[in-house]
Amino acid sequence: MRYGYLIAVVLGVIAVAAAFGWWRVGLRLHARERRGWVANTGYVRDLPRYRALMRRTRMAVAGLLAVFCAAAVSLSVVAANPVDRRVDDRRLASRDIVLCLDASGSMLEYDSEIGDAFKSLVEHFNGERVSLYLWSARSVRKFPLTDDYTMVNENLETLSSLLRNGVISKTSNGYRITNDLARYLEGTDDPDEQAASLIGDGLASCVLGFDHTDQERSRTIILASDNEVNGEGLYTLKEAIDFAKRQKVEVIGLYPGSTLTTEGEDMKNQVESTGGEFYTMSSSGTVDSIIQNIEAQQKREVEGDARVTVTDRVNKPVAWLAVAIVAFLGLVGFAKL
Repeated sequence: MRYGYLIAVVLGVIAVAAAFGWWRVGLRLHARERRGWVANTGYVRDLPRYRALMRRTRMAVAGLLAVFCAAAVSLSVVAANPVDRRVDDRRLASRDIVLCLDASGSMLEYDSEIGDAFKSLVEHFNGERVSLYLWSARSVRKFPLTDDYTMVNENLETLSSLLRNGVISKTSNGYRITNDLARYLEGTDDPDEQAASLIGDGLASCVLGFDHTDQERSRTIILASDNEVNGEGLYTLKEAIDFAKRQKVEVIGLYPGSTLTTEGEDMKNQVESTGGEFYTMSSSGTVDSIIQNIEAQQKREVEGDARVTVTDRVNKPVAWLAVAIVAFLGLVGFAKL
């Protein structure tokens, strides 16, 4: 509200005016009563026509009172001038984040939890562009960099739901999964089944997911993997990390479980060499820590002033006021019939 205090002022003035009007009507009625009574008219109250008119009058008075209150509230809101305020921060609009998820078999039991973590992260974003990549032997981009958070949340909800409900059972050589999950992960596996969890190739594809490389922007990859590589890819993890450094991309690591393996330790060291942090999903504060890490980047980002955009939103209260006035006049006419 631009002038929120006017709600109380307008309602107060209307209440005083209504009380004064009620008092004046009471004086007139009292003056009429003093003129005297008409004898032998008591039977009138029992006449069907009289009773119908009284019911009609009571309904009209109740309706007028309700409409009057609605009009008073609408008028007070219009006077207060409701507005929308949106903060546009160029620093937030210059921040790109790629969610980079290992979709190999060894990660399936953890990926639904990581998907939920991604959703929690996005809920705290305001202006940042987000993208999602899934990878194992190959990479698949689920959606490009965008600030359409409705679409982002729908995709992350689909990701979490399919991963949560898509694993049927564990087998000697992997997992049995539903057809829906298989279709969702289509394109990430090696058709010859000779490679999986190629973290170097997966990370490199996520680095290539950033656009506007000629612009100074904050670029972050949230890499979720166990680093259990199976097969040989085009990039090793170190080579992909070096590529990220050259592109000025910070990598944040997400590791499933609480105990780091040798591969986990290697991933931790490589990620931290980019200036990023490394987290395990076993900690309840992992998401909060990542959010704090991302928000701390504001101190290192492109300079830009926050701009507040104010938009009037009086259309609805004005419409309600107009409806209330028309209804009030209609009820007055109804009461006089």
